[in-house]
Amino acid sequence: MGFTPTTPKDLTPITDYVQGSFVPLSRLMHEWEFHSAINLSPAEERTMVREPVQALPSAMAQRLGKVRVLAVSYIACLETGDVISRHKPAGEAHTAAWVETPERINLLLACRELDAHDTGFELLGSVAELLRPRLTHSEIAAYNQMLEEEIRHGVRGEIDEDALNSKQAYLPTRAGRRSRAQFERYRDVSFISTAAEYVHGLWHDVQIRVGPEHLPITQLRRRMDLMTELFPPNSGYRVFDESVEKAE
Repeated sequence: MGFTPTTPKDLTPITDYVQGSFVPLSRLMHEWEFHSAINLSPAEERTMVREPVQALPSAMAQRLGKVRVLAVSYIACLETGDVISRHKPAGEAHTAAWVETPERINLLLACRELDAHDTGFELLGSVAELLRPRLTHSEIAAYNQMLEEEIRHGVRGEIDEDALNSKQAYLPTRAGRRSRAQFERYRDVSFISTAAEYVHGLWHDVQIRVGPEHLPITQLRRRMDLMTELFPPNSGYRVFDESVEKAE
């Protein structure tokens, strides 16, 4: 992937960008690395990267291996692929992207349009998406079983909007056969959203959303318990605070 004749000079393909020299590099938990192409305050850096990475269970981080987190201004979407831009793109843009090489995963975060917390959550969502194809057969089977039990018990809600839309596309509106491929697409979206929300809850207290479109507390707790079993929290972290324990 390279430049087209009409590509502005300030745009760099992400595959080229990650081959650059990033010195000095800051060190994060799990021996991950961080570099920023933009000026960040200590508070922004802490919220965008350091705190969410620190909350990430070591079992998840080890599954991904070496990761370099790169904070950039914008990630624009062109016909030739994603590019780094110093200026706000006129067209479609991403909040995160990644390039996997034999040496490491390069995770790019676009930081100009989001506040620090939202960028931190984009990091967690990206980690969850990278984790999904690295799950073992037994881990996938455990998540499948949990979702199938929810469906049998008529649970209609989901962890977030993306997972809800995917679930509604899978569940038939009338009697009919459900394809395994549709279930697996739903399963993947649901896992990614659930894993991201799990680490989000480890990072800081999260308000539990209630209503027919959301998971009841019992199902939410079962999901978090499964995540805890598969990827135990680091020492000193817990996914639910005392108020949730008492509500149950």
